[in-house]
Amino acid sequence: MPKLLIIQAATYRSETDRRPMRIKKRRLVGVIMPYLAALAPQGWDIKLHDDAISEPPYDEHFDVVAITCRTVSAYRAYEMAEKFRARGAKVILGGPHATFNTAEMAAHCDGLCVGEGEEIFPQMLEDAAAGRLKQIYRRDTPASMVGLPRPRWDLVDMNNYVFYRPFVIQHSRGCPYTCDFCAERRLLGDYGYRDRPAEEVVEDIKACGGKHIFFAASQFVGHKGRCMDLLEKMIPLKVNWSALFSPRFGLDENFLDLAKRSGLLHVNMGIESISQGTLTTMHKSVNHVDTYRDMIQNLNKRNISYSFNFVIGADTDTPDVFDETLNFLMEMKVPAAYFNVMVPMRGTPLYDRAKQDGRIIDEENMDRWAGVKCYMKPKHMTAEELVAGVKRMQKRFYSLPNVLGRLRFPPRSYADFANWEVCLSQRAVADSDIMNEFSEF
Repeated sequence: MPKLLIIQAATYRSETDRRPMRIKKRRLVGVIMPYLAALAPQGWDIKLHDDAISEPPYDEHFDVVAITCRTVSAYRAYEMAEKFRARGAKVILGGPHATFNTAEMAAHCDGLCVGEGEEIFPQMLEDAAAGRLKQIYRRDTPASMVGLPRPRWDLVDMNNYVFYRPFVIQHSRGCPYTCDFCAERRLLGDYGYRDRPAEEVVEDIKACGGKHIFFAASQFVGHKGRCMDLLEKMIPLKVNWSALFSPRFGLDENFLDLAKRSGLLHVNMGIESISQGTLTTMHKSVNHVDTYRDMIQNLNKRNISYSFNFVIGADTDTPDVFDETLNFLMEMKVPAAYFNVMVPMRGTPLYDRAKQDGRIIDEENMDRWAGVKCYMKPKHMTAEELVAGVKRMQKRFYSLPNVLGRLRFPPRSYADFANWEVCLSQRAVADSDIMNEFSEF
């Protein structure tokens, strides 16, 4: 029986500290590794390993080692790949980094998976077992979202997770929007938004055995009617769930009422900016600044926990953006926010323009390292001023006096506890200058 090790690569602590960033327990039970295990053909002995928890088992024999990574964890993936290849294992690499960095990744493995893993990953394992593994496997068609195999939750070591263990569930892929700075849609082949049948999502929720669910999708509400059908079917499950969806659905009271009844605990929204002009340049005109207050009131009166994402560094942003954004957040008592420097990611119109104009800074290292960094020359401030401003926003917003001014203490509901958990975790981010991310998977 061939042995397969599936690894999720950690990030390095910094550009100068090439040690993996380790944590004691994860907050989310990720879906990537158990889903890859579910794609494996019958007859494989499979083990999962989370590199963020502990060092991989280099001394154990494996026929194939599959490592999934993002750009920020790619160098760590290459380090592990070299060690396992030196021990005789065939190494397969894959993940979002492969889409725009194919040649780079292919140089560090025996086989590279580019695109969605359905059909490709099982074929790679069969070829590896038969001694015919090719260098690059690429999927150029969208995978069907019907009949996806159930993740192998039985292979996950639950001791690596917090006690309430929110499970990540696949609901959809892609995004119906085309924001100027976001590469998410292009990472999967630019096939638009696709969601799974509601019945299959419900069965996955039942199978995981958890009562806290996080939907792994850049946009939870792509097809409103089908999404509301899913929410109706979730009501009997009595779970608490979190997701990311557009602020415009925070104005839809019928949707929010149903979402609340189905167990909505926390929603993360891509606000991006409090300037309508900046949103227009981002191709984010679906957001309307003059509706933000109504949207916040809708969430508050239903006691729904929420957080906002901001992207700072657009060509319309001046040094005033930092204080103006913070003042808005404090005035509205927004529970939690994520402050990100605009990055010209490969595959986006923003990247094409920045490349043509010679504004990209250190492209080789773009998005490679944890922390707040600037990779595109801003128009109205220096790169150093932009980074310093974002760091200052984080520290001020998550200072204890400001947190106490926004959140209810002591907490009295699940939503209160969710707000406090997000704030406390982001206080650690602000203090340590690690990467500001909404999710861990």
